[in-house]
Amino acid sequence: MNLFFSIFLAVSTLVLLPGCITGDGPRGHSDRVVSVASLDMFSQQEKPAVGKSWSGDWQFRRDRLELIDASLRDVRPDIVILQDAMRRAGSVSESDELILSSGALNRYDWRSVVVESLPESGEERLLAVAVSKPYRHLPLPDGVKNHSQFGIDGHMVFYLVEADGQPMVIFNVQMPSKMEQSGLWYSFLEDKIRDAVTALGSCLERVIVAGYLPFEQDSRRFQDFLSDLGLKDTGTGFCQNAERCQTASPQNAIFVSTRGNSTPAQLDRIMTHRWAHVFSAGASFTRTMETSEYKNSYGLSRLWAAQRYGWFTRARIPLCSKK
Repeated sequence: MNLFFSIFLAVSTLVLLPGCITGDGPRGHSDRVVSVASLDMFSQQEKPAVGKSWSGDWQFRRDRLELIDASLRDVRPDIVILQDAMRRAGSVSESDELILSSGALNRYDWRSVVVESLPESGEERLLAVAVSKPYRHLPLPDGVKNHSQFGIDGHMVFYLVEADGQPMVIFNVQMPSKMEQSGLWYSFLEDKIRDAVTALGSCLERVIVAGYLPFEQDSRRFQDFLSDLGLKDTGTGFCQNAERCQTASPQNAIFVSTRGNSTPAQLDRIMTHRWAHVFSAGASFTRTMETSEYKNSYGLSRLWAAQRYGWFTRARIPLCSKK
């Protein structure tokens, strides 16, 4: 009787663990726990409420990059997924990739796609993914296009990464800034994910989707998007304290300066297959630094890493099923 009760208690505890599932799926999971960080690095194209425009101000950007670099050193992610990475065309020093590669992301394997050129500031916006060993980028098959545009300013780029002897597909997503037609854009994203996984010969179990992915909690279309692809938000079970998961935060003066009194929310997330074992998840890149340098120019007495916080998670990813 005692043995039966002990087994029942152990199984019950396993079922209730946040972010985890019972069973290992068709083929089990990767041996390694992968750590993934995602951040919109803020292009500085949105003007602050106070002061002059910060578009093209690379001193301001370099100071923010110091905070981003420090946050990356704190967690040492295996995979870093970046939206609004920037570089100035023709410059050898004004590049997020070059600056971070000389610091926390030294020896990371980078891939990036230019999604917009900004002639006024001479800059380019990029979506990028950097991975550290033993992970590495794989070449895409001939003829496979990995960039799609959503509306005026939305983008999706996917990358093929080798991990644990099987390919993994990383989707870096920046949904349009205006999401009145969110159902349409999530349907479009679902189709693009299915097409990419088929073209690359991978499987939905080996998919990671990250970036700017806003939605209403009660949105039926978003829930259908997750269900149809077998995905889950890694924040599920870790956000009992809502502030811990808010990436759009009133505590962030850059966000307040550009978005006014917008409602605090989790707008940035990382999604994995529902069979993934998620061990931790939450808002990241929350470091700040006191400074008087930008008080007069931008109305800031403290410096934040970006307009919104990023996201960080640790998980074991399922292997592809035999079929």
